Amino acid sequence: MMRFFPLSTAPSTLSCQFCYDKGMKDSKVLWAWIGGVVIVVALIVGVVWYFYANTPKKVVIGPVAVHAPVGQLIAGFPKELILDNAAAVSNSYSINYSTSTNQYTVEWSSSSTIAALYAKYQAYAQANGWTITNHADTAPFKGISATNASSTATMSVILIPQGKGSKVTISYIAQ
Repeated sequence: MMRFFPLSTAPSTLSCQFCYDKGMKDSKVLWAWIGGVVIVVALIVGVVWYFYANTPKKVVIGPVAVHAPVGQLIAGFPKELILDNAAAVSNSYSINYSTSTNQYTVEWSSSSTIAALYAKYQAYAQANGWTITNHADTAPFKGISATNASSTATMSVILIPQGKGSKVTISYIAQ
């Protein structure tokens, strides 16, 4: 709201009126600048958004796990590698790395201790032509890696404590 004072009531009314008018002019210029900046920023955001949305996204192509139905073994996993008669499969899948290399993995919980399962798998490997290539005996887990006599397959057995029993993961890689 503009207020005008008569010249007789304020000795510097003329100069104040000039300052007020100049302030109004500066205010309009300021709002013009703010509006211009907002428009420029909106244009920059729009251009960046347009190019980002139209940029092709990187697609990772590689082996994909194929899961068996819950409780079932994936086709291709050798059943004789499950040395626990009471094993209830919780997860089973395969990964095809190439036309000649496939990985088959099975997981289950066992009521047997890690020590008992570790001894069973060591004995099985030795009795069935597998060469144990690596042992892992680092608390709290144990593991065995082995290669068959013709070097066409590798198995890895990982045993992890789970309650009073063990969680068993076996990966079988056929080449």
